[in-house]
Amino acid sequence: MAKIESGMEAMLDMYFYETNSLLEQLDEILLRTEQANAFESDDIKEIFRIMHTIKGSSAMMGFDNLSVLAHKAEDMFFVIRENPDVITDVSFVYDLVFQVSDSYKAQIEAIQNNIGGEYELMNFDDLIDKLIKARDKLNSEASGEAAPASEAAPAAAKSESAPVSDGKISVRVFFDDGCQMENLRAFLLINTIRDECSFLEFYPSDVETNGESSKEIVENGFLITFTANDGKDSYVLNLIETALNVQSYEILNEPADTAPKAEETAPKAEIPPEPTKTELKVEKPAPKPEPKPATPTDASIEKAQAAVANANAQAQGGAQKQSLISVNLAKLDALHDIVGEIITTESMVISNPDLEGLELESFNKAARDLKKLTNELQDTVMSIRMVPLAGVFQKMNRIVRDMRKKLNKDVDFLLEGEDTEVDKSIVDSLQDPLMHLVRNCMDHGIEDNVQDRIYAGKPEKGTLKLTAQNASGEVIITVSDDGAGIDPDKIMAKARKMNLLTKPENEYSIKEIQNLILLPGFSTNEQVTEFSGRGVGMDVVKANIEKCNGTIIVDSKKGEGTSFIIKIPLTLAIIDGMEITVGDLVFTVPISTIKESFKIEESQILRDTGGNEMIMIRGICYPILRLHEKFNIDTDVTKLEDGILLLVETDNKSMCIFADKLIGEQQVVVKPFPKYLSRYNIKGEGLSGCTIMGDGSISLIIDTNTLIG
Repeated sequence: MAKIESGMEAMLDMYFYETNSLLEQLDEILLRTEQANAFESDDIKEIFRIMHTIKGSSAMMGFDNLSVLAHKAEDMFFVIRENPDVITDVSFVYDLVFQVSDSYKAQIEAIQNNIGGEYELMNFDDLIDKLIKARDKLNSEASGEAAPASEAAPAAAKSESAPVSDGKISVRVFFDDGCQMENLRAFLLINTIRDECSFLEFYPSDVETNGESSKEIVENGFLITFTANDGKDSYVLNLIETALNVQSYEILNEPADTAPKAEETAPKAEIPPEPTKTELKVEKPAPKPEPKPATPTDASIEKAQAAVANANAQAQGGAQKQSLISVNLAKLDALHDIVGEIITTESMVISNPDLEGLELESFNKAARDLKKLTNELQDTVMSIRMVPLAGVFQKMNRIVRDMRKKLNKDVDFLLEGEDTEVDKSIVDSLQDPLMHLVRNCMDHGIEDNVQDRIYAGKPEKGTLKLTAQNASGEVIITVSDDGAGIDPDKIMAKARKMNLLTKPENEYSIKEIQNLILLPGFSTNEQVTEFSGRGVGMDVVKANIEKCNGTIIVDSKKGEGTSFIIKIPLTLAIIDGMEITVGDLVFTVPISTIKESFKIEESQILRDTGGNEMIMIRGICYPILRLHEKFNIDTDVTKLEDGILLLVETDNKSMCIFADKLIGEQQVVVKPFPKYLSRYNIKGEGLSGCTIMGDGSISLIIDTNTLIG
């Protein structure tokens, strides 16, 4: 067992965020290049940079096992970076790096689940041994010798590339504008290059403990003086250039081994002037200069001039650099709750009964302006919480990749609409359902035998598709495959065997049969595999989606394929609702589920064989649910012609709800029921939450999905 080092707790959130972001980038690069079956030079450099950054940040946090693991992966990619042609079989490299990524994620998850306490320290010795052997093998192939490479740092691979320099190198480093916590990023940079230097000094010297040093770094840059091991100055400069959040750096006294490689080590410059050779004066740091390279070449000058011209053109067109900051989600949640309370309070003020009957022109104008501003505030806060589905969608790529190999199925995985945005809380809830659905399509949907697809007139390669789109306040996500589809006979046989049928078999429609797969414990796999057959899966999908106030629809044709259609609201906290009254109570029905409302005559009422009330609308019969009977409410409106009917539809199911009258449309803040009511099955009766009305009373929010179901 291990424990977080004292003093590092405050940096954990930043470490988790940055490391997880880098691992996602790593997976994306690996998946993309694996499909092309080749590494591009830029991809190799990016993977090397990711591993190097993770190594440094993990070492700074005291996670030594993670630092060593990333270091060995970095060693391997250093060899690949210096000798791109050394890879003749890329498959073993992908497998190794994916294992590194998975190991990192597992250890980080263990740390996150035990913040403040001890966590399980994972042992990566076997994986590290594989990385060392892979590096030695690549090194041997690159040099054409059989002797394995030593355990030295990656810089040793370039020992013949430059003369040794005994002099100290001084550089001034500038971090990205607005990256924040510059002192900690400077400390991270020092830890990154420390092992590669025999001498190292820096200013400000108290970056680890003094947060005020950030101001000095922003204004004057971070000054570093070093002597590299074995004179490998260019290697250390490359580490500085590729470090996280480093925008540019300036060499203050030029090292001997960088002159031939100025273009490689040049910082990201605006206009490259002549090389500067001044003495480093720690006592009085010079003002922040423009970033510039050590030794400009014709190519670098032309490149920089083109960049300047492009920047000037953007400036003339009004383009500005976007500034981003990271905000703790808990703070956004608190802000969101406050906005919800403001909306409720505004409604209470405007609807105050003391104002009834008064002619208040100035007050009404101010109230309209206030409502406009609160609506804009709400839209802004909601947009802050909206994040694209791309992150979740890309993670499905990895699942498909692994299952392709293990199930030996050739499948194209297509993504559409990954830029669609939903509330952050919903994104977090979607990952598990989508994972189960993708696995289901790969395991159950796509045929095991290619010949079966050929006989059915399909391409040999299967297709799995994940799409998302916005539609009237909802997000529709579809997971579909062109596989064998759902066999109704097989489903019915399994349901019969498990005693899941609730009515005679001949009364089940195709849709109802297909939806049987969503029942708890239902599985058509007779044997337990790595991916299915444990009786857990589709019921979990349905439960998780319903927690988001969403629905799932199964649409399948035997022999053609299956689609799982998920409908979820854009946000859970604030909805547009229609307020209705039943007796003395007020209910709110989500407008997205209401198709129409109307009054009827008694003569229009039909009855089925069980005596239940129904009404025919445009040739279709719909059952009628009287809310006063459902919830045992006293009301004087009991005749259907005296009240109003609302036709609601959800999950391909429809019903007419009978209420006393409509009050009107209202935007409401959804609040959960108090915890002491959790012992009652309130949600199971068709209520999803409550909201506070303008007069301070409570309105119950109807869950039409449960009410109809």
